[in-house]
Amino acid sequence: MKSLIIDIKKFIKFNEEKPNKETMWAGDTSRINLITLKPGQEIKPHIHDGDHIWIIMEGRGEFLSSEIESQAIGTGKIAVVPAGEEHGIKNSTGENLVFASITI
Repeated sequence: MKSLIIDIKKFIKFNEEKPNKETMWAGDTSRINLITLKPGQEIKPHIHDGDHIWIIMEGRGEFLSSEIESQAIGTGKIAVVPAGEEHGIKNSTGENLVFASITI
């Protein structure tokens, strides 16, 4: 594998119907996606086999988890979710939400 610089702005796309996911990079066992949510859109709580890291790039939302109370999350915040823990996010604001999702 070679080093790579990714221009995140090239992957920012929105879907009026549902959250949008663009794969920015994928390796054998890990992946980086850019996920965008318009106001009112949600990723319902779900579970992964691998650890999950969400880095909020723009906007604000509500982090949903069965392990902790729902929490506000916004630009500059990082959510770290261990493998097997339920997690989701809801954009309950009037602005767009953009975050990098790293699965390892």
